[in-house]
Amino acid sequence: MSEQFTIQRLRGGFAMVFTREGKRVRRQLCATDRQSAEAEARALWAGGERGAWTVERIMTGYLISIEHKTSHGRRQDAWKAMKPFWQNVDPALVDEQMCRKYQTQRRAGPATIRYEIMQLSTALGWATTNGPKLSRRPSVWLPPTPERKTRHFSPAEFNRWHAAVRADHARTYVAIGLHTLARPGAILDLTWDRVDFMRRTIDFTPAGHLRTSKRRTVAPISDALLPELQRAYQARTCEFVIERGGKQVACIKKAFQAASERSGVHATPYTLRHTGAVWAAEGGVSMPELAQMMGHDDDRTTQKHYARFSPGHLISVSNAIAARAGGSI
Repeated sequence: MSEQFTIQRLRGGFAMVFTREGKRVRRQLCATDRQSAEAEARALWAGGERGAWTVERIMTGYLISIEHKTSHGRRQDAWKAMKPFWQNVDPALVDEQMCRKYQTQRRAGPATIRYEIMQLSTALGWATTNGPKLSRRPSVWLPPTPERKTRHFSPAEFNRWHAAVRADHARTYVAIGLHTLARPGAILDLTWDRVDFMRRTIDFTPAGHLRTSKRRTVAPISDALLPELQRAYQARTCEFVIERGGKQVACIKKAFQAASERSGVHATPYTLRHTGAVWAAEGGVSMPELAQMMGHDDDRTTQKHYARFSPGHLISVSNAIAARAGGSI
């Protein structure tokens, strides 16, 4: 589709200018720089959105404004799920009742729903100072923070599930995920030039990676992981460690779903990270050491989720009570 609009300055920002029914129309854009304004206008024009400000139009501009952030992909995925409910809503009408209705209709877990409504709130807040200049920030109700459950395998569950993992690239992924505790994105982005067989280390941080709170680490290659990496290296056909048909594997979820269906044991890519961490804690690994392996900036997050699995967790408290009791009980 050829572009039938122009971009012009308007009220300190930018506007998309086009002709409708013989009349010249200007629509304010959310973007605050020309490159983003052009991208926003293309998206709006392709989607036929040339009218009033809606939640969809605001989300489009907001997502364009954060294209440089590592969270952009996840936020885009969230908007795809949110779009059927929110796309045509007047942002000024967003209220608690509407948010609660979305929670009722959305078929997803509590954490997912809370995350998606937070994206809506963030975008509307952004829109109060960009683009449409909303007169006020709508009141966005958020569901309570759900209790986080750390799902992990028992050794028997893992063996049963692992036996159902068939594809070579998936088995390599599982070995790396369990033995390094790396996050899914870091494993899928891993290239062979960052696997050092001589020093037996894996550097999960690619050149030019923008550091976030989810820090990537340098992990050791354990005795159990080494033969799987050697096998994969001998069979490699491209630069990526997790590959299929000479191309990087972009998503490993289907392989996990297939193994879960075959074995009857549910697992997601993050299950491996949690399982490895729990097993390490049960084996007596200290929280600071485990935090370093997992890429946590300090061990407070690690302790919150994994300290209770340590055999020595709170034993000093019990011993102190026993000492005061003096053997009377």
